[in-house]
Amino acid sequence: MGLVSLPEAADVVVVGGGIMGTSAAYFLATETDRDVLLVEQNEIASGSTGDSSAILRHHYGPKEIYARTAWWSHRFYREFHERTGEHLAHADSPLVRFGVDGTPAGEYADAGADVLASLDVPVTRYGADELDEQYPMLELEGIDFAVSDDAAGYSDGTDAAGGFARAAQDAGATVVTGVAVEDVAVEDDAVAGVETSDGTVAAETVVVAAGPWTPRLMDRLGVDVPLERTREQILVLEPPESFAEAYPDLVPTSGAPGGDWYMRADFGGGVLLATHHTDETVDPDRYDGTPDQETILDLLDELEAFAPELADARIKGQYCGVYTTTPDQDFVVDSVGPDGCFVACGFSGHGFKHGPAIGRILTDLVTTGDTDLVDVDYFSLDRFEGDATGHGGPGDKI
Repeated sequence: MGLVSLPEAADVVVVGGGIMGTSAAYFLATETDRDVLLVEQNEIASGSTGDSSAILRHHYGPKEIYARTAWWSHRFYREFHERTGEHLAHADSPLVRFGVDGTPAGEYADAGADVLASLDVPVTRYGADELDEQYPMLELEGIDFAVSDDAAGYSDGTDAAGGFARAAQDAGATVVTGVAVEDVAVEDDAVAGVETSDGTVAAETVVVAAGPWTPRLMDRLGVDVPLERTREQILVLEPPESFAEAYPDLVPTSGAPGGDWYMRADFGGGVLLATHHTDETVDPDRYDGTPDQETILDLLDELEAFAPELADARIKGQYCGVYTTTPDQDFVVDSVGPDGCFVACGFSGHGFKHGPAIGRILTDLVTTGDTDLVDVDYFSLDRFEGDATGHGGPGDKI
C-alpha cells in the first residue's frame, strides 16, 4: 500500500487507516461510484486499532443504539470473508456482566439483558445459585447474578483494518500510507481538497477518522471536538498448565463489577488483562508504550482476587494503547465545519466492535445525509454546545 502514488484528485478523501477509516473506504468503494482515496500517516492499523483488544460484545446497559451497531457489526465480522474476500481471525467468548442487586452496576447489567432480549441477541441471566457451576474459575462471593452476552467474541484489529483496506482497493479505492494529511482546503465554505506531506489532492468530500489525531485537523477548520486521550495498559498472560487443562475456554470476557479493568481469553491460549478508562492523559505521538510496574502489580492483584488460580500466570506480552474519549463517552459521527466535511471519532475504547456499522453510517451520510441504521443525531457534535457534558456524563462506563 505504501508504494501507491498520491493522486491529484479524488471524489472522497478518507483520513486515517484505522478500523473506522478503512471501513468507511470499503463501504464508499463498494456501495457508491465515487473515486475514493484513503490516506494514512503511518501504516494501516498503526494507531489505536492495532492496540485494540478487539472485543466483540453487544451489552451496553440501557443504550440500545450501541447494542444495535455492535450486533450489526459483529454479524458483518462473522461474514467478513464472504463479504470482503479477506480472512479475519475470530473466536467466540461470552461477555459476562456480574451484578449485585440494588447497585448501579447491577442495574446496568440487567438493563443490558433486557435490551439484548428485545433485539433477539442471545443472552442468559444466571442467579447466584448457578454461578459456581457456570464460572468455577472465578471467585464470586457477594455476587447476586450474572448476565451473559452469549454471542460475544473477539477478533484482531490489525487483521480487520488490513482486510478492509485491501478489499477497498480491490473495489477501486486508492490506499496511500506514509503520508500525513496536514490540512483541509476550503473554498466558499466547502471542502476543496486536502493538503498532505506529499502534496495537494483536490476533493469535494473529506471523512476525518484519524483517532487521537482528529482534533489537530479539526482545529484547523475551527471545529472544536472535545476529546481526551488516555493511555491504557495491557498484559498478555500465559495461564498455568493446570488452569488451561481445567478450563479449556480459559475465562469469559469479564471483570469485577464496577472495576476499571477487564480480561478476556486470547488467541494462542493466553489471557489478556487491561485497564479501562484511566485518567492518564497523553500525547498520541509521545507516550510510554510499556506498562508501569505499579499498574502491572495492581492488575495482577485484581486478577488474583477474581481468578485465584491465575495467580501464577506468566507475563508473555505487554504494551499500551490510547483511548480517545468524549466527555459523555458517546461517539461523534457527524457532518461538521465546511460543506463536505465529515468526522468520526471519540469512540471511547469501544470503536473496533462498531467499525463496520460506522463505515456504513459514514457512507450513508456522505451520499444521502442520513442513515436508516440508527438515529445518527445521537452522535452529533452539537450536543456539546449547550452542555459541555453532552448527554450528561458516562454514568456506568460503557
